[in-house]
Amino acid sequence: MTESTQKTRVVKPYSRPAALAKLDQRTKEARVLREIREELTHHVGNNPSATQRALIDQAAQLKLRLAVMDRTFAENNKTTGHDTRDYLAWANSYTRLLRQLGIKGTTDRALNLNDYLAARDTPGGPQAAARVSGATNEAPAP
Repeated sequence: MTESTQKTRVVKPYSRPAALAKLDQRTKEARVLREIREELTHHVGNNPSATQRALIDQAAQLKLRLAVMDRTFAENNKTTGHDTRDYLAWANSYTRLLRQLGIKGTTDRALNLNDYLAARDTPGGPQAAARVSGATNEAPAP
């Protein structure tokens, strides 16, 4: 196809997932998908497991659908019962996915030497100090 005959994809709330996967990466919708994936990837510590990546992809798809539905509601000033039920179902699913990824984000901060030395003489030792300080790469307990 030449540039003049190439079709522009319009993303709507009920667009199929395959259509969303083929988005022109310069569109607002593609930017929303990219941003939510980046935010959630950072939230889980920048190294998501396969399961976390799947949850992040699903969450990004739902967030895009919710954003498109928000835009549609704002432009049209009217909704149908079907749209409202779908919106609420998507919002609830999105919330459950976020809950599965964790309310509190993973921190990338490692236990530094000063924290380790300060915690060495405390009950529970450095591992307890790492849990309290939020460090994620603590050594397993002996």
